[in-house]
Amino acid sequence: MIFFQTHEIEAWINEDAPLIDLTSHLLEIHEQQAILTVRTRHATRLTLMEEAARIFEILGAQVCLQLPSGEDVESQKIILQIKGRADALHRGWKVAMNLLEYFCGIATQTAQMVAEVQAVSDIPLLVTRKHLPGMKKPMIKAILSAGAHPHRLGLSETILVFENHLNIIGGRDAIAEQIPLIKTAACEKKISIECDTLEQAIQAAQAGSDLIQFDKIELNQLAQWVKQLKAQYPLLTIIIAGGITPQNIQDYAKTGVDGIVLSSVYHAKPADLGVTINLIDR
Repeated sequence: MIFFQTHEIEAWINEDAPLIDLTSHLLEIHEQQAILTVRTRHATRLTLMEEAARIFEILGAQVCLQLPSGEDVESQKIILQIKGRADALHRGWKVAMNLLEYFCGIATQTAQMVAEVQAVSDIPLLVTRKHLPGMKKPMIKAILSAGAHPHRLGLSETILVFENHLNIIGGRDAIAEQIPLIKTAACEKKISIECDTLEQAIQAAQAGSDLIQFDKIELNQLAQWVKQLKAQYPLLTIIIAGGITPQNIQDYAKTGVDGIVLSSVYHAKPADLGVTINLIDR
């Protein structure tokens, strides 16, 4: 699972309260012992639970209950309880809430789409690197908690040739010359080529591409192309990206592709969670 360093979590806290929590200071909320409870308001796939708990631990509070990331919970389920000084709980409250609401929302929608795919096919749901800059770690943890996989973790780890690359090197006719050179230099890597037509895909496969990534292809057309390509090039991997929605994802999963690529889950509606902070009776 994704590892977050302490200084990263401290930066989240410091961003919201770089000096003091002025409201808690003026209300003289200091020594009072309190309990913070986070509860779901609808069925939710959990993620970033460990990091939310660490926010409060860094602030000196004690975690009493914390459900794990990756768990599905029903409405009105208590997912996190923290005891400690009231000022510490208030200081961490919104930081933890924002973290959980945004990323549990992503995890919940991703889990729903993973389930849709798995109901009709045994292929992965792959989520792209179209995340907000600086948010790679929590976004990747959210989709992993939902059973999806990263499409590309970054430019440094994969070879995917886009049309804009081809515009620089002389077009698609240059693929036949370039692929052997790439395979020699990066012998442990697979080579992917983005294609928009069957002709482009055949050209790439003949040149030695390991994977074809189709983009925004109509369903019936895609199914025909996949069938033909698999017959001619049985070792070729084929994935589809672009235009995938909760409404059509099962239809795309039935086309015979080896994986479905999307980024829309990063724009999922945040989860609806409720938080209460109460004094502890002594």
